[in-house]
Amino acid sequence: MIEELFGVSAHEPSQRADVPGSLQVFVLDIDRKPTLAFEANGLAAAQEICRDADLQTDLAALTSDGVPVCGPDSTLGLRIAAPEEIAAFRHAVERAPGSDQPTMTFLIKIDGVMVITVGPEQD
Repeated sequence: MIEELFGVSAHEPSQRADVPGSLQVFVLDIDRKPTLAFEANGLAAAQEICRDADLQTDLAALTSDGVPVCGPDSTLGLRIAAPEEIAAFRHAVERAPGSDQPTMTFLIKIDGVMVITVGPEQD
């Protein structure tokens, strides 16, 4: 079973995990490695996203350099994103196609996933 550690640590004293009504970028560390960045409306929402069974199934099925991203004994940690992780997340969001679904950005290489930059369509 995956051991879940959802203590949040701030990289800057001014960052808060629960700011009502505002989206913050969080990072899911897997085995102490920054793995996935995403936005959530506070700590409780971020924890709920990380506990999602479909997300955990997807993470268990993915590999990076042939190694499972999230194994059965992996430790998950949730924290507020560092400035460079926020920048990487924003960069990915700007290039992602429009969607009603939340955007999540891997901070590691995922095997078999091709990154494509989508530009505006020309008529």
